[in-house]
Amino acid sequence: MSNPVAVSPATRFRKLSRNINSLTNLLGVDVLAPKLVINYRTWTTIFAIVNYTGFAVFSILNNGGDWGVSLKASLMIGGLFHGVAKFLTCLLKHQDMRRLILYSQSIYEEYENRGASYHRTLNSNIDRMLNIMRIIRNGYAVAFCLMGVLPLGMLMYDGTRVTMMQYRVPGLPLENNFCYTLTYLIQLVTMVVTGVGFYAGDLFVLLALSQILTFADMLQLKISDLNDALELKAENRALVAVGAPINEENRRQYLLIEVIKWHQLFTQYCRTVNSVYYELIATQVLSMALAMLLSFCINLSSFHMPSAIFFVVSAYGMSIYCILGTILEFAYDQVYDDICNVSWYELRGDQRKLFALMLRESQFPYTIQILGVMPLSVRTALQIVKLIYSVSMMMMNRT
Repeated sequence: MSNPVAVSPATRFRKLSRNINSLTNLLGVDVLAPKLVINYRTWTTIFAIVNYTGFAVFSILNNGGDWGVSLKASLMIGGLFHGVAKFLTCLLKHQDMRRLILYSQSIYEEYENRGASYHRTLNSNIDRMLNIMRIIRNGYAVAFCLMGVLPLGMLMYDGTRVTMMQYRVPGLPLENNFCYTLTYLIQLVTMVVTGVGFYAGDLFVLLALSQILTFADMLQLKISDLNDALELKAENRALVAVGAPINEENRRQYLLIEVIKWHQLFTQYCRTVNSVYYELIATQVLSMALAMLLSFCINLSSFHMPSAIFFVVSAYGMSIYCILGTILEFAYDQVYDDICNVSWYELRGDQRKLFALMLRESQFPYTIQILGVMPLSVRTALQIVKLIYSVSMMMMNRT
């Protein structure tokens, strides 16, 4: 990205969203386009999904009576649910995703000129998003490269022929060199589409979620301006006669209304993000949990390298969302603390009534939840891991 000193936050955000959109555009979904157009890249993505689904189902059913083969073939079913959820979200909620991005962009354009503090806050949010992108990109790149290199490494090491994705193509026996190469190339295409889709889908969701942190920081700035005005009122009170009006009452009223309106905007934005990405976030966490469970069960009897690698990929994908969810919980707490720290005793009676309504609403923030039951947080991730471990131990005791 460009130097934040030379480029405005709105320009950086616009460029960031376009860069993310270019990744989904590779898969045939142009989120920023006014109208969604189905093209050959869209059909390529659909082909990759159908290709994996068909061959995986065939491999699960054609197991030769060995349930372990079926279990290995179903290893990436969780990833399939995850990928399909992202693809369908981009297709079916294209306009909602586009509106969210354009709305955030309009906020950047409006507030980048309201002072150095707002300018600095907006830039810091973009830097934070770039760091998130870097972490996700590096993690996915390492994991998917390992999955792609593993078959070649094992082939050169001891001649063992394994596949990247745990399915076989009907009519292509792995014992034949040409058939093995063709199977590898077919799975490589699916793997590339999967990796790009995982990465691009995550970025759009995390871009929307990260704006909650930005809006929380901007609310803190507005509350700081209000507190400064109220402290100035307390200082001026000592300089005027008892009962005399204190100057700049209109400014204090304006700042209070600004804080209340921004808190309403903050709450409404949280609701909108949750409504747009509700199904996707739930599918992301639960499908990755399913993939972790399958990987764990496969390795109970003997070590299986592909499933071990995919276990890391699944845990990584789930933890990214849950960690960000915990950060958002801290942001909600910070918003409540900031509102509680307002010098409310300097407000007039009618202003205190307005402030009390905002304070009451801030006590029950609209948090991001999984299926409306579990909060998106590290605590939930740990509970899921405990459940996976318990189920795995139960299965091991029955075998």
